[in-house]
Parts: sequence; C-alpha cells; structure tokens
Amino acid sequence: MAKILMVDDDFEQLATAKQWLTLESHSVETASTGMKGWEMMQNSEFELVILDWDLPDINGIDVLKRFRASGGTTPVLMLTGRTSVDSKAEGLDCGADDYLTKPYHMKELTARIRAALRKNEFQPKSLKPLGSGNEEVLKTADLIGTVLASKFEFLSVIGQGGVGIVLKAKNPHLDKFVAVKMILRTEMKEETVARFEQEARLISRLDHSNIATVYDFGVTERRQPYMVMEFVEGRCLFDVLQDEDHLAVEQALEIVMQVCDGMSHAHGMGIVHRDLKPSNIILKDVVGSQPVAKILDFGCAKLRSIDAPQKAQALTQVGELVGSPPYMSPEQVHGQQLDERSDIYSLGCLLHEAVTGYVPHLGQDPIDTMIKHTQDDVLPLKRTRPDLSFPDELDRVLAKMLSKVPERRQQSMREVRAELEEIKVKLKLKQASSGSWWEKLSKFGKRP
Repeated sequence: MAKILMVDDDFEQLATAKQWLTLESHSVETASTGMKGWEMMQNSEFELVILDWDLPDINGIDVLKRFRASGGTTPVLMLTGRTSVDSKAEGLDCGADDYLTKPYHMKELTARIRAALRKNEFQPKSLKPLGSGNEEVLKTADLIGTVLASKFEFLSVIGQGGVGIVLKAKNPHLDKFVAVKMILRTEMKEETVARFEQEARLISRLDHSNIATVYDFGVTERRQPYMVMEFVEGRCLFDVLQDEDHLAVEQALEIVMQVCDGMSHAHGMGIVHRDLKPSNIILKDVVGSQPVAKILDFGCAKLRSIDAPQKAQALTQVGELVGSPPYMSPEQVHGQQLDERSDIYSLGCLLHEAVTGYVPHLGQDPIDTMIKHTQDDVLPLKRTRPDLSFPDELDRVLAKMLSKVPERRQQSMREVRAELEEIKVKLKLKQASSGSWWEKLSKFGKRP
C-alpha cells in the first residue's frame, strides 16, 4: 500500500514492526541510526517516515528538524519512550505529524499509519510554484515546474557567478528563510557536479555555531545539484574590508578566533576547507551583541564577481589547484595533499589582511602571487603599515601561521586560538563608552 521508512535502534522492535507492516502490504525500509535514516530520507521518496527520538549519532528530533528545514513534507510519526507532555509538544512543534510513546501495540501503530496516509491523500500534489511575482527569479535558476519551487518560495537572487547561483527562499512550513545554492545548467561539468555533491555530503555532517548549516542537498528533475543552507543576515567580511581600510586588532582577533572555533570542529570531522578568505566569512547580525562569524563554502563553486586586482585572483581555480591565490598555502601551490595546517596558513593571510588592509603576498598575476607564497618572506606588520601600531606578539603568531613549512606552523586551530587569546588578554580590551567595536561596523567609511 505505502512505501514506509522506519528508523529505530531497537533491532527487535524494528524487525517486528517490519514483519507486521509487510503483512499489511506495505513496503518497509529500515535504518538503525539517525545518520543512515537522514541519508535515506534525502535519497529516496517515502510516503511515511516512522522516526525514533533517541538514536545513535543524530537523534530523531534533529533529523526531523533538518528534514522540515530542507522542505520535506512527508508525514512523520515520532516514536519515543518519552512520555511527558513537554516532550510530546516538542516533537509536534518540530514538525512531527503524530507522536506514539513506547511501549505500543502494533494495532495502534498500524491505525496511526492508516490515519496519516489518509490525511496525506488529500494533500495537493500540484507542482505550482510558491509565491507570486517571482517568475524572473525562478527563470534565472531554471526552477519553473520543479518540485523544489513547490517546496520553497524563492524571493531573490543573492549572488550569481560563472558556475553557480545563490537564492534567498522561504520555507512556508517553518516560516523561515533559507539560502539555496545551485550549479547553473550551463556549467554542469562532471567534475564540478561531483565536487559540489561531495562537499555537500561532508558539510551536512557539520553542526557548529560558526559554520553555516546545510539542511539538505540533492538534484532537481533537470539534474541540477542544489544545497539548502542557513540564511545568514549580516555582512560579508570581504565587503567590510572593502569599505574600511583595515580592522582594529581587537576586531580582527575576535572574528578570527571564532573562525578558529568553527574550523576546529570541521577539522575534527576530517574536513579541510581549502579556501578560507574574507568572502567566505559572513558576520551574522546579533541584536545587542557582537556579530557571529559564519564560515561558508567548503570547496563549493564561488559566486562573487570581483573587479579589484587583489580580489580578481580570489576566484576558485577548478583543476589540479584548488583555492584562491592570495590565500593559498605553499603546499597548496605545489598541488600537494592538504591538511588542517594549510587552512591555518590561509587564515594567517586573512588575519594579515584584516589588520593591515593587504594580503601578505600579491604578485602581478595569479601565478606570480602563488610563486611569492613559496619564495618570499612576509614583512613585519609595521613595515606593511608604518602608520599603525601592532602588538609584537601578533607578528610572532602571524610569522608562525605563515611559515613555508607546515611542521613549523601551529599544528591545530585550537593552538592558533590560544595564542590569539593571549594577545587579546594582554591588550586589556575594554568596552569604551563610545561603543563596542561591533557597533562601529555599520559606520565604516569608504577606502581612500
């Protein structure tokens, strides 16, 4: 009768339920972990999902939140041993259509399944796009007539480049904005698509406050890969540095320390970013507090078109060399295998640019810039900007981050963060009556 996914780590209960439901002519697939269940929900269409709350690795509530945030509309029946009213309310508020406590009788489970399937029969199956007046947005991304356009209300184009597009959309079920990244149909090269899908699978496993969350990924009926991501309200660090000559040391330290936190999490999951740079850092607005740095684009196609010579070299290279020349480590230039120490070098370039307004190495063209990373020494901060003052310790930390030899750098982002924290403490930062540094971000003047 129906194709059902059941996710439960109680193997005996799982086997019993599958046998019972199969006798009722349902087609039942099973998973015993949250991650496996989440992958199956992404890659297959089900008419009903039965989801246990307490699961290994990712609990059922988090799986449900991801599913609803990604636009999933399949009915979900939560199973749990949690019997409190508060738990039931939480499950339903997170998007569950029904809630059944353990232990339960199979007759009650099957009755609830029949009720959920009957209700779903009356749901509209039309692929009519959500919203009105957004035809041009849908046309630009080739989304007219797709299931994706019927799940999200696409509002505007956030950015578009040579290979990809980012759109702002609204999830009507959660009344929440999301960002949807896609590869343009004209750029559907095998290598580009494979890289996009591989990175999407990796990033969807990350869960950290300093990394933009990926809720879902997949392909449209026209084989266009897409990612549904957290929509971050704020300013890109690239734009901040375009508007301001440089950041105060304490501003830069706070931002970079947050990036260290996010990258420590990613490195702990075995993921190397390979393209840390200002355009991949968003400063999320937080009312009454400092912005939260959010890391974007773990190896995804870049979407920004830049005119300035320094920034023109910041487009990701597709091929043997992956990265942005002004921020590439020497081992990245040589095409060697990369680990977290390469990201440390790139973050050093970003920190150098944040406090001085200049990247440490910039040649006449991308190739010349890459050669400088492998051969030229980094000037002390005071020689780069004699009009500014810097703590001596910052020169030392940067020199270590920007060492040509990975073994001579800090060996982890936690080590970098600890050294930057020491500098911050020695600066004896105070909240001046004129306002905190984050309150001044909106008052930046133009570069001379």
